[in-house]
Amino acid sequence: MKQLREIIPNTIKNLGIAKKYNTEWAVLNWPKIVGDDIAAHASPTSVQRGVMIIAVNNSVWCHHLSMMKDEIINKVNDFIGEKLVNDIRFQAGYFKKYQNYDEDQENYETINQKLKMIKLDDTELSQANNLANVVSDDNLQRKILRIAKKHLAFKKLKKINNWHKCANCDSLCPSDVLYCTVCSIDNREKKICDIRKMLSEAPWLTYAELNKYIDCLPHEFINAKTSLMMLVAAEINNGKNDNLNLLTLVMLSTGAKPEEVNEKLIKRTLDKFGRKNYVSTPRL
Repeated sequence: MKQLREIIPNTIKNLGIAKKYNTEWAVLNWPKIVGDDIAAHASPTSVQRGVMIIAVNNSVWCHHLSMMKDEIINKVNDFIGEKLVNDIRFQAGYFKKYQNYDEDQENYETINQKLKMIKLDDTELSQANNLANVVSDDNLQRKILRIAKKHLAFKKLKKINNWHKCANCDSLCPSDVLYCTVCSIDNREKKICDIRKMLSEAPWLTYAELNKYIDCLPHEFINAKTSLMMLVAAEINNGKNDNLNLLTLVMLSTGAKPEEVNEKLIKRTLDKFGRKNYVSTPRL
């Protein structure tokens, strides 16, 4: 008889949920990975296409953890045993929301009731049985069969509710949206990256000016601009205080055009972002 540690990974792989299982396992064991101090202020909510979304209780901790991003990514991947997390996105102010899972209990029970009403056809039942029959232990076989049936029923429920294939991938998504959740996140991240790139080249642009080139919403512009400002400020505080970084930070923060930047404006901006003593104001 095969041992459980050999059977379960193979079964999970056959179900096509190995990556999801591994990332969910990391989310469940978050305090073990990062320690109780960080876990008290930040909690992962999901992992979407290699991007871990972490809810943080305030902007101070959000900035602090962003400086530790590479270290956290390495710890998570070391715990999982493979490189499944490539990036982290922090969301300040959402921590409390994800600490109370009872809020989703009603929706969870409603979905379970709907799944019980789904009837699998002979082909689907055969597929589920084939997955379960890889083990000889009756108890484990029943558990695997239940998981497989639920997985297939959930896919069928989506089709019954007129879910369609995502415009970017084969995942199913509701009829009122064009992209699945993962692709929607990818698209938003790409747009944010495009906005950041344009702002890094022309940091004085207002929302109205940038929106002529990139179709975006005000909050997308603000998020991209804020993240770019924090990145540039961090580089300055880490010693990369070249004139380009300093001028970029000033224009991002104040909206001043290049010809409007002066030493007084630079000093006020640096003080606002908590410059270190060795940072000097450049000569213009």
